[in-house]
Amino acid sequence: MGWLVWMVETAMCLGAAFWVAAALYPDRGVLHRLIATLLVAPALLLVPMQALGLVGALRPVWLGALAPVGFVLAAAMASRHLGSERAWALARSDLGAPLRLLREAVREREPAVLTTGVALGVLLFAGLLVWLYRSWMWDPVWYHVPITAYAIQMGSLDWIDTSVPWTQSHPKNIELLAAWNCIFPLDNRLDDSSQLPFAVLGAAVTAAWAREVGARPAFAAGVGAAWMLLPPMFLQMWSTHVDLACGAFLSAAVFFLRERPTPRDRWMSLLALGLYAGTKMTGAFHLLLLGPWVAVRGGLELWHARGERWRRAGDLVLSVLALMAVGSFKYFQNLWKTGNPLWAFKVKLPLLGTELPGLFDPAVFYGSRPGESPLFFGSPGALMQLLRSWYVEQPVYWPDVRTGGFGPLFSWLLVPCLVWLAVELLRPRHWKTHLPILVLGLASLMVQSAWWPRFVMGVATAGLVALGLLQGRLRHMGPRLGLSLVFLALTAVTFWRGASVQVLQRDYFLFPRHFGVLLRSSPEQRATRQVMDWLWPTEWSERKERELQAGDVVVYDQSVVFLGEFFARDYRTRVEYVPSNEGVARYLARIDALKPRWVGVEGGSVAEYALKAERGAQYLFRAPRSGIVLYRMPR
Repeated sequence: MGWLVWMVETAMCLGAAFWVAAALYPDRGVLHRLIATLLVAPALLLVPMQALGLVGALRPVWLGALAPVGFVLAAAMASRHLGSERAWALARSDLGAPLRLLREAVREREPAVLTTGVALGVLLFAGLLVWLYRSWMWDPVWYHVPITAYAIQMGSLDWIDTSVPWTQSHPKNIELLAAWNCIFPLDNRLDDSSQLPFAVLGAAVTAAWAREVGARPAFAAGVGAAWMLLPPMFLQMWSTHVDLACGAFLSAAVFFLRERPTPRDRWMSLLALGLYAGTKMTGAFHLLLLGPWVAVRGGLELWHARGERWRRAGDLVLSVLALMAVGSFKYFQNLWKTGNPLWAFKVKLPLLGTELPGLFDPAVFYGSRPGESPLFFGSPGALMQLLRSWYVEQPVYWPDVRTGGFGPLFSWLLVPCLVWLAVELLRPRHWKTHLPILVLGLASLMVQSAWWPRFVMGVATAGLVALGLLQGRLRHMGPRLGLSLVFLALTAVTFWRGASVQVLQRDYFLFPRHFGVLLRSSPEQRATRQVMDWLWPTEWSERKERELQAGDVVVYDQSVVFLGEFFARDYRTRVEYVPSNEGVARYLARIDALKPRWVGVEGGSVAEYALKAERGAQYLFRAPRSGIVLYRMPR
């Protein structure tokens, strides 16, 4: 029943979001409406989830009742501007877009469109991997997936009492969207699914922008699909690492900021920035960075809105409130709880000369000297390290790609296109077209550790759009075909390098031993199989699922690393943090009060000895790659 509710309400959300998109952009193409749909839909989900979470009522029954109200209201407002007959006509037209694209590619003899088929296959395969694999990637099991699990367990967005600071402090949008996919069936099968739609968003923004700057439709579709085929993107799309969504949101925001100011583009750009800020703290930085541009555009809107300035001003305020509704919650909560909106990082306020409290100095954390900003290439040698990453260092193709850039396509074709674009700024007539592309590329790089491709996905968008602009400048069939073949060859090499490593390396996640077994596994076997050595061994994951009953408490202490492992696959247990380094008497008193069935405690500590000697705890196993040891408590 839970799966049915999830499918029906998700379909309702997508339908309402498309109706809003069609009402906003009835005169634009399918890509504009797709982009708007993929921005409006998460907002329609996040608003009721946050509203219920704030009052401690984030439960399936209440969410299932409240969320459709928002969907209906959104559709009703859209229907005032676009009747149902026109909306259905646009939907039928948009569904026919792939066939029209194929005809266009045949007519133009454009081979670049082949990447769209590969990208579709990769997207479907990524969905299959989400369905088959338990969450295994390092960062998700460490702190992303626990955010999802805690939201469902607590039924609220209250401050999480935990020793894992990133679970406590990070914005939650992607993890809450994962919670939407898990809360109705009460099954963690889709806890890594929430970035899949934003892979489509990033590709759609890239294709639409390339089309707008002159690329022919089939080639624009090809470069959009290539965005998904770059290793940092396709290796991360089936996890909650959040970087892929951030790259897509930033690209979408700048895409809607590039034309003459209009209310609909303002709404979409602010919504994209809000979703980004509510996903990762770099979103707050980019919001501040792009704020003057947004403000000037808002001022121009009001200036040209003669006779209706008050109404336009009200609309502007509503769009800012929409940004805050999807992007500001965690910053206000951090400020309220710690006095620092960007906690757990220490923050220095240059104008006031004060430092807001935090656990980590971001300068040291990201490689710059204490007190120096890691942003704007503040780390010593950051620019040279960036270039070495793109052109010298051997890539390591893990889902959180950190070295080796985006691959040959980016290094040898997209970067030269960006350089060409920058040189063309010497001709002022190109500023309107070229400058927003370069702004996206530069803004993407102005973050900590810009040499990590996972942090700067927007620069790949900029490079692909620049390539589309170059293709649009070529007037003859021969040069266009040559460019397309070079593009296809480099895309194939880039994709193969990232994909082949996953298949051939024994310890990587697509090794046939894991994939074949999981393809034949039951849901219980899928949820407990140890596919990487930092996950709990299969035997103990199976015991956790068999032994622990609804309402049973599982305790961990400050020695935990991979917190996601402590939650049952159907969220029936309660996971609690009890520090063991604040005195044995206090620790045992908390254990006695909670009456846990399983306890994780730091191995070799006084608390571990006390659990065994004074409470009769039975040793189970030591968690891999962690100092925490699991015990079963007597009833």
